Amino acid sequence: METVIQTHQLTKTFNNTQVIEPLDFTLRQGEICALIGRNGAGKSTIFKMLSGQLVPTAGEIRLFGKTGSGAGDARSRMGFLVETPAFFPDFTGAQNLEYYRLQRGVVEKKRVQEVLAIVGLAQEKRKKFKAYSMGMKQRLGLALCLLSHPDCLVLDEPINGLDAEGIREIRNLLLRLNEELQITIFISSHILAELHLLATRFVFLKDGAIVEDVSKETLQAKSRKQLVVSVDNSATAARLLEQAYPDIDYRVLPDGMLTIHNHIDRSADINRLLLTNGVAVTEFRVDARNLEEYFLGLVGGEPA
Repeated sequence: METVIQTHQLTKTFNNTQVIEPLDFTLRQGEICALIGRNGAGKSTIFKMLSGQLVPTAGEIRLFGKTGSGAGDARSRMGFLVETPAFFPDFTGAQNLEYYRLQRGVVEKKRVQEVLAIVGLAQEKRKKFKAYSMGMKQRLGLALCLLSHPDCLVLDEPINGLDAEGIREIRNLLLRLNEELQITIFISSHILAELHLLATRFVFLKDGAIVEDVSKETLQAKSRKQLVVSVDNSATAARLLEQAYPDIDYRVLPDGMLTIHNHIDRSADINRLLLTNGVAVTEFRVDARNLEEYFLGLVGGEPA
């Protein structure tokens, strides 16, 4: 499987402040990888370095195995939506794309209509850009990304500011591009719940550093049900659990509360274990861990 993006100890410093810690990252062909973090975590800075808009302070970027000037050539195989494209308000979508087709040297004239059809704007022939909804503007931005038949899309917050319907449209479009055209997608957002429906891999970023890199399956496992138990003696409860279940995955919280993340199917046995060993249980329930809670646990604070 081809490596699309690879970074080695990639760093960026602004005014003596290191905003991207030495970053080692690999994206392979066919993945839909979500870069997730609060606003200010460094997502846009990473994308701007990949697109060539920012020069790294140190480290290396390889695109399709090429570095240096070769990486510059490899960018022609990629579509970037890192900042809102400068579209002409009084041009239609087709007129805007025709301008960029000529500017970028895309030979096939029919490509403009092809990409408008792909993103669902082919019927909007007469509508000017200034009359577009936010969702239509985002789709035209994606059409611009697709003009040169890219093998990879790098998209910075493409669902930001959209309503639920607009988000669903963009999500379905990206899934279709990945499944039907095998386009690799690297997408950033701070909306974890939406990306959970789209991505196959999740990279969590905090203060310019990757704090976790997990597959969809692993993320789902981590956000599955948990046992919540309130006891009068959490230290004794923890000791009993560790003795009975050596691989127990649990946390001790304040006020005699424990959360247990595995052996959920043994909940009755766990309850009996605690009671028969003199631990008073005042609450015992099964909860579903929220993905947003998992996000906050990794990156801290409130979601942006």
